[in-house]
Amino acid sequence: MTDRKPPAKSRGSGLGELDWPSVTGFVFHPGHDEWHGQTVVVYTKGARIVAGRWDAVQGGELLMRDAAVHDDPSTRASWVAEAKQYGIAVQHRTLTLPHAEVERVVRLRDS
Repeated sequence: MTDRKPPAKSRGSGLGELDWPSVTGFVFHPGHDEWHGQTVVVYTKGARIVAGRWDAVQGGELLMRDAAVHDDPSTRASWVAEAKQYGIAVQHRTLTLPHAEVERVVRLRDS
């Protein structure tokens, strides 16, 4: 009689053929900052907020992908809640804004 371990639980397609390692859900590439690849809400020093995927900060500019912009402080909370629930209604495939204007950054899922 041989000792046998029970099969590892699969987190793959549900068919049990693959055992996937733990994945954090974040995109890490060498040479990029900690926000790279994450979907975030960027609050600026003014009324504007931007939701989208953080790409990089280069030459004092924040580069975002698949972004939407909102400028009305009175509807800010509902706009963020809608983006969180339904996804970002993309207005700009690529958007840059001055990094000096960034007041705070929050992951969309944490907002």
